Amino acid sequence: MSAVKRRVRLQGAARTEMAATLVEGYATASTRDLAVRHGLSLGLTQKLLREGGAVIRPRGATRVPGRSWPPPVPHRKPNRMTEGRLDLVLDVSERYEKGATIRDLVASHGIAFGTVQRLLRDGGVQMRPRNAPHSLNACY
Repeated sequence: MSAVKRRVRLQGAARTEMAATLVEGYATASTRDLAVRHGLSLGLTQKLLREGGAVIRPRGATRVPGRSWPPPVPHRKPNRMTEGRLDLVLDVSERYEKGATIRDLVASHGIAFGTVQRLLRDGGVQMRPRNAPHSLNACY
């Protein structure tokens, strides 16, 4: 039979020392890595990190030496502003500012609702609130 690993309670100085060790290792390792390395549960590892003064990072955000912190937020690659796209942005923006609804623009251009919204944002148009009159002057 294999030996059953007995659970040991960390108390007093041993607990404080373990918390300090974990906080030091947390600079370059994930919570899960630290838990495995020290034979602790994930919950206890997080608890000791908090007791040691560390701020728990969001899932998947392990610090890597040489990279900036916090990591850059992933975002959509900006659409290239081709001549055809620029014409579409200008047309959609002009018609929206004259009072057309997004649904009118979807129907007339045959493109998706979200695409029309993105074109309007790219054109720098101030969006009207939902269910508002067709003129911004009436809204504000």
